[in-house]
Amino acid sequence: MSTVLAPIKPAERIWVVGAINGDRDALRSVHQKLAQRIKPGDRLVYLGNYWGEGTAENVVAAINELLLFRRFFIAMDGVDITDIAFLRGAAEEMLSKLQQIQFAPNPGEVFDWMLTRGIAGTVRAYGFDPANVQRTMHQGAHAISQWTSTFGDAVRRHSGHNALLSDLKHAAYSTDGRLIFVHTGLDGSRPLTGQTDTFWWGGSMFEAITERYYDCARIVRGASQGQVGLQEREFTLSLDGGAGRGGQLIAVALDGQGTIVEQITSD
Repeated sequence: MSTVLAPIKPAERIWVVGAINGDRDALRSVHQKLAQRIKPGDRLVYLGNYWGEGTAENVVAAINELLLFRRFFIAMDGVDITDIAFLRGAAEEMLSKLQQIQFAPNPGEVFDWMLTRGIAGTVRAYGFDPANVQRTMHQGAHAISQWTSTFGDAVRRHSGHNALLSDLKHAAYSTDGRLIFVHTGLDGSRPLTGQTDTFWWGGSMFEAITERYYDCARIVRGASQGQVGLQEREFTLSLDGGAGRGGQLIAVALDGQGTIVEQITSD
């Protein structure tokens, strides 16, 4: 399998956390409850959108909270670093592309599009005014290159943030083939290695899945472009509770066939 996919060893409980969207309080609430339940032998998968539309303080704090809980889990006796996986969400895909936006043929249009998808909160998190950045994106290659360099430095000043971004996987799968984990979308006509950007922008394709995907019992996603809440169908499970947008953060424990055996929601 590709190095951008995370293999997850089968387990009695695989904990899965839905889209966070920069909601520090919701993430802390879920982590406090999860800390009392997760144990060695469990697996843990985060489904993306860690950065988001929250205040600058909350977005930065949400990333720091993720890093702290990863350290807590990995420090348990018997837990291996491969027992936890972080998927790249749409927010992280945009953040990665933003740091290279000077190479886009039309940076201004790309940034305008990103603004409609919620990049403003991420920009503010590292000390920049989205309106000022928007003007810079229309000032030519030199000005844009200078800004991306400054922005990259700002991200790197926050310990662990850039390393987390670099370590994200496009999708995860249980090594027995029974479970697949994605951010928002999956094209049922293509293998995992042929999804291109469907993982981040193909939500409608996920919703159209009505048949078994290869030998997979269930496909799990963390972000929904439409209806929020826990959405359970025969072959799919959606865990977007609306965190960061006035809703809750959802985490569930799944057995090896994708059946929910425990559920946690933020306060």
